[in-house]
Amino acid sequence: MPQDNVNSSSYYLSEEYLRKKRRRTRWAVFGLLILLIVLTALEIYIQGSHISTPIASNIAVLLIVNINIILLAILILIVAKNLVKLYLERKWKIIGARFRTKLVLAFVVLTFVPSLLLFLVASGLLTNSINNWFNQQIEKSLKESLDVVEGYYKSSGKNILLYANMMSELFYEKKMMNRENLQSLRNTVLKKRVDYKVDGILVFDKKLNLIAESIEPDLKNKLIADKLDPLLRRALKGEEVMEIIQIDNKSLVTGISIIKGEGLTVVSWFLSNEIVNKIKNIVSAFEEYKQLKLLKYPIKFSYEITLLLITLLILFSAIWFGFYLARGITVPIKELAEATKSVAEGKLDFRINVKANDEIGMLVESFNQMTSDLRAGKLAIEKANEELRKTNIEMGQSKGYIETVLENIATGVISIDSHGRVSTINQAASRILNVSPQNVRGEAYKKVFDASYLNPVRAMIKGMNEMENENAESQIRLMVSGRLLTLMVNVTVLKDWEGKYLGMVIVFDDLTELIKAQKTAAWREVARGIAHEIKNPLTPIQLNTQRLKKKFKEGSSDFENVFDESTNVIIKEVEGLKKLVDEFSRFARMPEPNPRPYNLHKIIDDTLVLYRDTRKGIKLLTHYDSRIDNINVDNEQIKRVFINLIENSIDAVNGEGVIEIKTFLDTGDKTVKIEVTDNGAGVPDENKDKLFLPYFSTKKKGTGLGLAIANRIIADHNGLIRVEDNMPKGAKFVIELSA
Repeated sequence: MPQDNVNSSSYYLSEEYLRKKRRRTRWAVFGLLILLIVLTALEIYIQGSHISTPIASNIAVLLIVNINIILLAILILIVAKNLVKLYLERKWKIIGARFRTKLVLAFVVLTFVPSLLLFLVASGLLTNSINNWFNQQIEKSLKESLDVVEGYYKSSGKNILLYANMMSELFYEKKMMNRENLQSLRNTVLKKRVDYKVDGILVFDKKLNLIAESIEPDLKNKLIADKLDPLLRRALKGEEVMEIIQIDNKSLVTGISIIKGEGLTVVSWFLSNEIVNKIKNIVSAFEEYKQLKLLKYPIKFSYEITLLLITLLILFSAIWFGFYLARGITVPIKELAEATKSVAEGKLDFRINVKANDEIGMLVESFNQMTSDLRAGKLAIEKANEELRKTNIEMGQSKGYIETVLENIATGVISIDSHGRVSTINQAASRILNVSPQNVRGEAYKKVFDASYLNPVRAMIKGMNEMENENAESQIRLMVSGRLLTLMVNVTVLKDWEGKYLGMVIVFDDLTELIKAQKTAAWREVARGIAHEIKNPLTPIQLNTQRLKKKFKEGSSDFENVFDESTNVIIKEVEGLKKLVDEFSRFARMPEPNPRPYNLHKIIDDTLVLYRDTRKGIKLLTHYDSRIDNINVDNEQIKRVFINLIENSIDAVNGEGVIEIKTFLDTGDKTVKIEVTDNGAGVPDENKDKLFLPYFSTKKKGTGLGLAIANRIIADHNGLIRVEDNMPKGAKFVIELSA
C-alpha cells in the first residue's frame, strides 16, 4: 500500500492557505444560502401580492428564474471543484486524503439518493398543485360568484325603485304635493320609512326644493352635498335612476322616482357591511386568479429550478461536511503524532493547539493535560515543600505567640481533649486553682481535680446538655487551699467542621476581690442611705422634745395640748423608724427561694386581683403567651416582685392610666420574658442604673428598698431584671427567667 507523501504541495497544506480557503468557502456558502432564501421569499411574495399589471409579474418571475439558473450553475461548479480537489489530494497522496475520500463518498451516497427521490416526489406534487390551482371548476365558480354579486346589486336596486315608485304614485293620487297637504306628506314619509325599513326618504318638488324627509341629519347632509344633485337632474329628465353611492366606506343603494311633473321621491338603503366585504373579497379573488393564470408556467418552472437548486445545495453541503469532519479528525491526529514524538524526546512543554469539541478534542485535551501535569509535577512538589516549610515556621511562631498570651493573661484557661485529658493549662489557672502545670498536662481531669472542683462544673455541663447548648456561663464558689473563691466560669464545647466532638475549653476569672469591693461599696451606700433615712425623723423628734422641755419649765397653761401634739409626732416618727428597720431586716435576711413548678399566668392573675376593684382610674391589661406552662419559681417571692412593680407603676401614673403585663417565650434561648409597662412619667436615663440600689428612691415617702428587693429575688432565681423606656410614654420593666 503506498504511503502518503507529507512533503508534497507544502503551500497547499499550509495553515494560512487552509484558513483562507475555509473562510472563502464559508462566505460563499453563506451568501448562496442568503440569496436563495431572499429570492424564494420574493417569488412567494410576488405570487401572493396584489400586483395590478401582469407585465410586472412576468418580468419579476422571469428575473427570479434567470437568477436561480445562474445560482444553479454556480453551485454545480462548486460541487465539481470540490470533487476535483478531492481527486487531486488523493493523487498527490496528501495525508488524510484517503480518509476524506471515503467520508465524502459516504455522505454523497447517503444524501444523493434521498435528495433525488425527494426532488422527484416534490416536483410531481408541485405540478399537481399548480394544475389544481388553475382548473376549470375554480374559474367557473369565481365567475358564477360574480354573477351572484351582480344579481344582488340589481335586486337591491329594483327593490329601492319599487318603493320609490309606490310612494310617488301614492303622493300623486292623494294630492299630497299640494301646499295644504304637506303635513300629511311628511307624516306619510315618516310612516313609510318604518314600513319599508329603509335608511332614508327624501321628497323634492319640481324645483328640487326639499319638502319632506325621514333620514338621519348626518346622512342627509352628506348625500345632498356631494352625490344627489346630478342624480336628481337625471330623474327630472324622465330617466329611471338607481345608483350605489359610497358614503363613509358604506354602500348606499339609492333609487329616484318622478311624481308626474310635481316632484321627486328619493329612497336610500345601506347594504350590510358583512355582505359588501364578502363581495369585495370575491371580486379581488377573481382578479388575482386571472393574474396568476398568466404566470402559471413561469411559476411552475421557477419552483422546479428552486427544488433542483436545493437538491444540489444538499449535495454540496454533504461534500463540505465530509471535508469538515475529515479535517477535524486527520489534523488533530497528525498534530498528536508529532507531539507524542516530542514528548518521547523529553520536551514536556509541547502543546497541541487544535480546536475540537468531540472525542478527538477530548483526546487532544487529555494529551495537553498530561504534558501540563508532567511539567507541573516537579514545580508543584517543590512549591508544596516550600509552603510546608513556611507553614511549619508560621505554626511554630503562632503557637509560641498563643502560649505567651495565655501565660500572661489574668484569666484562667484549661482545655480538655476528647478523651478527658488536660491538654492546656495556663499560669493564671494554675495560680487560681493552686496546681502545678507539669503535674496536670496529659492527665485525666477527674484524676487532677477533686470533687469539690468538678461538681459545679459538672452541673454547668449537665445544664448545657439538657438545653442543647454548646456554651454555658455561671458564677460558682470553690474552696481552694482553705480559701473560698468566687469564679465566673465559661464552658465551651469544641467541635470540628463535621460536628465531631473534640473536647472543651474552660475559662474562668477570679471575682473574689471584685465582689468584696462591690459588697463594701454597697454596704457603704446602704449605711449612707440608712443614716439619711434615720436623720430625717430625728429632727422632728428633737424639736418636739425641746418644745416639751421649754413648755414644762415655763409651766405654760397649754402644756397638755403641746404634750399631746409633740408625743404624737414623736410616736409617728418612731413608727417610721421601726418600719424602716423592718424593711432593712427583710432585705438583709431575704430567705432562700424554694422553686417549684408554678403557673406563671396564675401568679400574675392572683396579684392583679388585689388591685382590680381598688384602683378605679387605672386600667389593668394582660397579654399572655399561650406556649408558656409551669416554670420553677418561688410563688410568694415572685408574687412580691409583681406587687413591687405594680405599686411602682401605680405611683408613676398618678392614679389614672394603663398598666399592662405581657409574657413571651423565647424558644431559642429557652427563657420566659415578662414585661410590666405603664404610661406614666417614665424613668430618667440618669436614674436607670441606680434604680435597683438599696435606699435609692425618687418618691418623697419611699424607702428605696422595693425595687432592690425585687432585683434580689430575680437574681436568686438566676434571672435578670432591667428598666427601659416605654414608647411613646412611660416605663417598661423587663424580667427574664429560665423556662
